[in-house]
Amino acid sequence: MEAILNNVDLLILSAAFLCLFVTLAAFRKVRGQDLPHPEFGHMTGPPLLLTILTMLLFLTWATVAVSYIDLGGMNVVVAMGVATLKASLVSLYFMHLRWDRPFNAVIFVGSLFLLGLFLGFALLDTGEYKEVILDDPFQQIQATQYGSPQG
Repeated sequence: MEAILNNVDLLILSAAFLCLFVTLAAFRKVRGQDLPHPEFGHMTGPPLLLTILTMLLFLTWATVAVSYIDLGGMNVVVAMGVATLKASLVSLYFMHLRWDRPFNAVIFVGSLFLLGLFLGFALLDTGEYKEVILDDPFQQIQATQYGSPQG
């Protein structure tokens, strides 16, 4: 079991390729057929949903693969970029924002921008932390339990 967990990136990649083959088979099967059209709303066919699932699996594999590479400060940027792309795919296709009113897309893009701005400002502060401020271990314990000593 431990060997399987150590190779989780290979499991995700193999699931992505399996999903890709199923997607290609689904495209081949529905080629030339008319998909049913509902009277209201939007109905997404299986080939498109399988394509999105395949893309999500490949992006998950990319996230795991990049975690093994030391990019320094760019690790967070790459991880957040892939997560944003995955969230965009889910919201566009599974929440049907692609076929909704344009105002909802503006709200979605604006919220992504503001979230990125918030996280960017929060991450600017991470370089300012110090390892140990107090040298005496007793003062460290006192500072963590009761707040910083007065005087």
